[in-house]
Amino acid sequence: MKNFKMDKKNKIIALIVVFLIAVVIGLIIAFFAGKGQRSHVVFKGDSSKVNLKQDREDTYSIGVSTSIADNHPYSHDDEAAAVLKKLVYEPLINIDGNYKITYCNAKSITFNKEGREAVVKLNTDKTYSDGEKVKASNVAQSYRWFRSQDNSYKDLLTRISSVKVTDDETLVFTFNTVDSRNITIFNIPIIYQSLKEKDYPLGTGKYVIDSVKAYDNITLKPGKNGNCSYKTVTIKTADFSDKTRLIKSQDYDMFLFNKDEHGDAIKKNKAYDIYEYGKETGWFLKLNIKNKDTKNAIGKLVEGEEFFKKTSAEGIYSDGMTNAYVKPNYYSYLDSGNFDKTKSLTIGHDYSAIAKNIYKALAKKLKEEGVKTTEKDYGTEEVPKGFNDDITVAYGAYQDMMGDTDAQKFFKENNGMDAEDFYDCFEKFFATENNIVPISKDTTWVAFLAGRDNKEITE
Repeated sequence: MKNFKMDKKNKIIALIVVFLIAVVIGLIIAFFAGKGQRSHVVFKGDSSKVNLKQDREDTYSIGVSTSIADNHPYSHDDEAAAVLKKLVYEPLINIDGNYKITYCNAKSITFNKEGREAVVKLNTDKTYSDGEKVKASNVAQSYRWFRSQDNSYKDLLTRISSVKVTDDETLVFTFNTVDSRNITIFNIPIIYQSLKEKDYPLGTGKYVIDSVKAYDNITLKPGKNGNCSYKTVTIKTADFSDKTRLIKSQDYDMFLFNKDEHGDAIKKNKAYDIYEYGKETGWFLKLNIKNKDTKNAIGKLVEGEEFFKKTSAEGIYSDGMTNAYVKPNYYSYLDSGNFDKTKSLTIGHDYSAIAKNIYKALAKKLKEEGVKTTEKDYGTEEVPKGFNDDITVAYGAYQDMMGDTDAQKFFKENNGMDAEDFYDCFEKFFATENNIVPISKDTTWVAFLAGRDNKEITE
């Protein structure tokens, strides 16, 4: 009887141990599943290889490839301006490289009237660097400045019909057209011309502009909006002509680079972490097919790293329409399909090697499914507009692939949508309509000195 009790006790203990192990494994899986994305890090450097002079320890230096042309660097849509949006001139919303949207100076943005109107509620806890609160009036003034000046955002802002202030924390944007790119209107810098600061406008970021030297550098100093990691941040035009000096000097904590020209040398140096970020351009299939089962089945044929590796020498496999990293996305939402009612398809493509590779690999897979294909090689740089092929291999941004009525239908189906849900709703919409299938995304490569605090830039 005693042995029986001990056996029973041991069994209970064993069951508890098994249960706890299962819970731990489940939590680990949930953690990584919750992350929902592949890592941007493609190479980890060794911080022991970094040797900075003492005066560099408190300075974060960013190398950019484009010239800093004037005293309004925030008005250009380039590398320097992207840094300024993170550190100085926060926008209403931030759209990161994964097309994830987070609120900055806005508390909420709601799309109404089937995409023709957006109501912006401001985060009134936000202040500019002189302590002035963010208000609808000064945000409207910022947009008026950008709309009136000749700058990189002017074409984008022509989509705005009006910006009305309804109270201190509310603005109503009315658009001339219903367009998926209208969301990016809220991702431009918010600048405030303080009476206390005559030289440069202020923002709601942690840093302020201290000086701008045209065609050379921008110097940032800590403002009053939070603790800063560095006493000085410099944004400087880097000389990429001498890659050996650029890499060995360690003059820059961060710089974008050409993977083919500099990648191997940076890895060999071992002092840098290398990050890869997706861009909005890449390769897609445009489908001119009515049968939904057929469209879904085509999507499933090109899903996965294997198809990408066989067809593309550049970029990264993308299982999402808007980004290559975050889930849920297009393929998460795509239903299965079949070719029961389809026996033949025409496939058009341009003369590029990647387009031809995609055609050949797709044609082979379709043949295995019992579907006959007819090739249309246009022999031109790109497939002419107004195509009537069943499938067209196409390059560009996903917005370029959309039909005239796609945006209208999207906003109609998602009327009242919150801006933070925009790209998730877009992925669902594309998977449901399934007139565009993602294959790959182009990428940007960035080097960061190993062991340095990069959070203010990367997060």
